[in-house]
Amino acid sequence: MDRRWTKEEAWAWQKKVGWLRGCNFIGSDCANRIDMWQSHDNAIHMETADRELAKCKELGFNVVRLIIEFDVWIQEHDSFMNVLEKYISICDKHGQKVVLVLANEAQLCSGEKYSPKQLGEQKYALGYHQGRFPLTPEEKARVPYHELEREDTREDYLKMIREIVGKYREDERIVCWNVYNEPGITIGVERSVPLIELMFKTVRELDPVQPLASDIWYWRDLHEMRPNDQVSADLSDVLSWHNYKPMKDFVVDYEVLKGLGRPILLTEWLNRINRQTVQDVYPLLYLDRINCMCWGFVAGKTQTYEPWDSLWEQYEASEGKKDFDFTKWQHDLLRPNLRPYDPNEIKLIKSFNGLYEKKEQQ
Repeated sequence: MDRRWTKEEAWAWQKKVGWLRGCNFIGSDCANRIDMWQSHDNAIHMETADRELAKCKELGFNVVRLIIEFDVWIQEHDSFMNVLEKYISICDKHGQKVVLVLANEAQLCSGEKYSPKQLGEQKYALGYHQGRFPLTPEEKARVPYHELEREDTREDYLKMIREIVGKYREDERIVCWNVYNEPGITIGVERSVPLIELMFKTVRELDPVQPLASDIWYWRDLHEMRPNDQVSADLSDVLSWHNYKPMKDFVVDYEVLKGLGRPILLTEWLNRINRQTVQDVYPLLYLDRINCMCWGFVAGKTQTYEPWDSLWEQYEASEGKKDFDFTKWQHDLLRPNLRPYDPNEIKLIKSFNGLYEKKEQQ
């Protein structure tokens, strides 16, 4: 629609799609999202995606969240659009709807002039979350800019959004447009607010049949939302929420969002190191039918089973007093050989997913 949905329209959509549960997906043989979307070794990555998304179906999942990559679209436009269709088709083959993320602040280039990331073989660091090499002091000092902020890339970025949403605006395989992933996490609150508004305006002008959502993600206190989270909440048709907190804090934040009266998509969750576990959270997700996508699926080159650097920093700053469990994987459900990280987690997930389907058939 070319306007924000009413709450009644949002709940009608929720009733139609049912309980969405799944994961954020990137194939285990992809080092990053450049690797995921580029033409280099694409045939191999598609085989991996086909094999791993089949496991999603086996677990009773029915949705995956994919994050697009502007650097590939701008350098390999035709190939990128073909790869996007391949991913959506493979997801559909295995019964997975797609939540597509249109804007993101991860690993932004610095400087007011755009310098695209290099395609081809992607290097990655062992032992680091998402395989990212630690930043040098000089790199940390540089100011990152989103492509929507740069005069030399803004129109191209909007062209990409219009092309993708225009192509899939009525496609039932796309279940939701996640217009902005964690706005402000890299560029800061104030700079992100106009970009959130621009993204909603651009996508709504295309009148898609799917709902729009921008992430509410602040990991401290949602009772007093920052401007970027508030704008996301005010503009979204359904609420996209990120939470990596222990269960007692998870429930407090959930009550805040539940009070807004719209369907919730928990588009990122699961942090065992911070004592947020499948065993604690998934039963609540089932009982309240909270749409959910855990971060990661099959452990691979991105190494999101490793801790965020920020967790190490907090632990060291507290002189070991922070209650983190570094003996656990942070994210991901399956090992590289597709066996479970923890068989009890998989049993629980399959049990509740199966119970939901059984109730739906009655």
